[in-house]
Amino acid sequence: MLTDAYRVFCIVTEEGSISKAAKRLFVTQPAVSKSIKQLEREVGLSLFRRTAKGVELTPEGQLLYEHASRAFQYLEAGEKQLKQLKERTYGAVRIGISNTLCRYYFMPFLKAFHQVYPKLRIEIVNRTSTETVHLLESGRLDCAIISEMNLIQGYDYMKLLSIQDIFVAKRPAPKDKMTLKDLEEESMLLLEKKNATRAYLDTFLLDHQIRLNVDIEISSMEFLVEFAKIGLGVASVIEEFVEDEIESGLLYVWDVKPKVPKRSIGLLVKKGANHSVACNTFIDFMLDGIKD
Repeated sequence: MLTDAYRVFCIVTEEGSISKAAKRLFVTQPAVSKSIKQLEREVGLSLFRRTAKGVELTPEGQLLYEHASRAFQYLEAGEKQLKQLKERTYGAVRIGISNTLCRYYFMPFLKAFHQVYPKLRIEIVNRTSTETVHLLESGRLDCAIISEMNLIQGYDYMKLLSIQDIFVAKRPAPKDKMTLKDLEEESMLLLEKKNATRAYLDTFLLDHQIRLNVDIEISSMEFLVEFAKIGLGVASVIEEFVEDEIESGLLYVWDVKPKVPKRSIGLLVKKGANHSVACNTFIDFMLDGIKD
């Protein structure tokens, strides 16, 4: 395809003159005429006819110009978008995250990212961590923020924050030294079983042969916190997410031994995936937040 010849053809059409087109292109008139003749040989038709004022399109030339000019418009639009991508003023990133992590962890990062890159669009899909991994695997997400879990091969997990699961209630613990066995006598408030945080806790309790009396199961940690604050039972929550309630005395931490092992929140992406500029920008932003 004679791309340069088509560009010359479009400019001659717009100028209506070989000489004016030559000036615009910073080339000689013979060079423009040669390019037009080369294109006419390629298509096998005459594209221009001479007039007293210069040149005008033949019907065949008019048809070709309509297609050629549209093609160059598409190319220019593509180049503009690529430039915007490079300058991070265009693009979108699809992020999967649970309601709990979005509410307690991600909101400040979302606000800061939007302030730094106001033109980059963020699409947030709220699902449990397990459901989020499935969406990532199917290609419906670019990346995900999840709590640490057993992952299938083919993913990169980048740690963002260490977290500690704890037990809290409206009242102080009945004794200073609590054991996991003591919790079997309490009314417990836990997340639903499909939640990755609940699965992590269940595995820990099973390893210690503990069976809790679960009064309330719910999908939102925010409600668990509220239920604990009004005295409905002992809630299993993430310490980093209830620091204000603990500091203000609205909730008491029950120092239960052994403690649930620490885990982490991290950024999950497919290993070796060709991420967009917007996605890479978001990943870099989140990882830079660790250093800060």
